Formats: sequence, C-alpha cells, structure tokens
Amino acid sequence: MPFVFLNREICMRATWLALVAGLLGVSMTPSLRAQQPAPPKVVALHIPDSAHVQIIRLRDGSSIVGRITEIGADTVRFAASAGVLSIAKADITALQDVATSSVRKGGEVWPANPNATRLLFAPTGRMLEKGEGYFNDTYLFLLSVHGGLSSRFTLGGGMSVLPLDDFTDNALYIMPKVGVYASPKLNVAVGGVAGVIGGAFDDDQNAGFGIVYAVGTAGSPDQSVTFGTGFAYAGDNFADYPVLMLGADTRLSRRVSFVTENYVIPNDDVHGVVSYGLRFFGEKLSADLAFWNAPGEKLIFPGIPYVSFSVKF
Repeated sequence: MPFVFLNREICMRATWLALVAGLLGVSMTPSLRAQQPAPPKVVALHIPDSAHVQIIRLRDGSSIVGRITEIGADTVRFAASAGVLSIAKADITALQDVATSSVRKGGEVWPANPNATRLLFAPTGRMLEKGEGYFNDTYLFLLSVHGGLSSRFTLGGGMSVLPLDDFTDNALYIMPKVGVYASPKLNVAVGGVAGVIGGAFDDDQNAGFGIVYAVGTAGSPDQSVTFGTGFAYAGDNFADYPVLMLGADTRLSRRVSFVTENYVIPNDDVHGVVSYGLRFFGEKLSADLAFWNAPGEKLIFPGIPYVSFSVKF
C-alpha cells in the first residue's frame, strides 16, 4: 500500500512539473535543435577576371592558389599549379581574390600593403576603395580614422591625446582627400588637413591650422615613387612658398617594405627633412619604424625615432 501511494505521489508531481513547464514554454526533453550541427557556411563562388587569382580555403585547414574555371551544382573545377581539381562546395570555407601581381614563383602569395594610401605622415596618390578604412596610431598620442566613402573620396579625422594640464588644449583635425586620376601605374589626388587647437579659443585666437596639397604616386604596388606639394596655413595666413615632398616605397620581402619621405621646407631655420624606415605588415595590420632627420650641422644619427601602426577594416 505505501508503494502504491508513493507511485501516485511521484506521478502527480511529474504531472504538475509538466504542466508548469508547458505554461512557461520550457521543454522537459533535450532540444533536438541544440543537438543538431550548425549548417555549413555558404561561400559565394565566382569565376575571377584575368587580373586576379584566388585563394580557396578548405574545411581541413589547407588552402590552394589558382582560379575557379567552372561552377557546378555540387562541385567546382579549380585550376591550380598541380592541375585542375574538382572540389566539393561543402568543403570550401572561404574564397579570396588577389591580384595576379601578388603571386610569386612557386605559387606563394604576398599580401598587399594594407596601408598603401600613405607613406609615413604623408598621403600617397592612391585611394581607399568604397567601404575600406583604417585606424592609425602615431607616437601613441596621434589617433586617426580614415574611410573610403567612394573610390574617389576618402574622409579622415583624428585628434591628439597628449597628457596636457588641460586636455582641451589637444588638437582636432579632419583630412578629406579626392582622387583626380587613377590607373595601374599612376594615381593623383588632392586633399587637405584642417585642424584646430581647442585651448586657443579661450584666448580669442584663431586656432586653425593645416595644409592643402596635391600628390601623385607612380609605379607598381610593390615599388613606387610619390611626389607632392602643398601650402601650409595657420589662422588666416598661408605660407609664402609651398612645401615640396618626395617619397618612395619598395618591397623587400613578403612582409617588409622600405619607406622614405623627404621634404624641402622654405624656412629660415629648417630647410629640409629626410626620413627612412621599414614597414612590417600582414593582411590587415602594419607597423612603421623609421627615423627623421634635418640635414645640416645638427644632424643626429640615426635620427629621431618614428613609430606608427595601422589596422585596416
């Protein structure tokens, strides 16, 4: 008799728990949906143009360089250095187009310079594509963000974060840039830097400063020369003579480039500035380590260090 009563009590409790769970929308059994594996990621597949090859990444972690030549219902035909392969679509986890010029002997792909729109401080004639952008940090205290609003217009903005007694004494600046001409071997742009120093407004001073410039870059993505000129201004006054700039960059290895940026300045105290350094980079991140110097009697060797890094997004 006690056994029957105990069974009844257990059944009643189980029934009440089931009713409460039903009212609360809680399942008493393990979710079948949770036990099912996530659906495979769908990768958009396409046949590249003649100026690009592709890196295809497979589910086993391997990658192959070549190009898709045919897309079937369940497989793709992929022409690689080892021959034409038939690859199941379900095994493809990523597909990336890269410029043919990035492929070296043996099929090794060198990543493109992720910060090709600038030398050290100075811009190049190259433009960001629409939707591209990067964050830059120079000397830890100069921060800026740049984005391509179109393939012909880039807008940047930034600020200094120097540890001053009054933080509002830091500078704010914007950097618009417009592409004038673009071809595989020559890119020309015009732009400017317009900034203000916040604390100067407290003294009823005109705090504006900046430069308007024109710049051109000639050469390939791995080796180019950049030349430019601009008029600096402070307040309502422009400089009487333009600043001239000549820079260059050349690829030394898969992840290292040499960069130089040099100026002729019409100033009684400093007539020129020269710089040289290295850029280390991957697909998204680049870091610059360089040295600045002013030729003359006060030449310092190897120069004033310059440190900067950029993250592309």
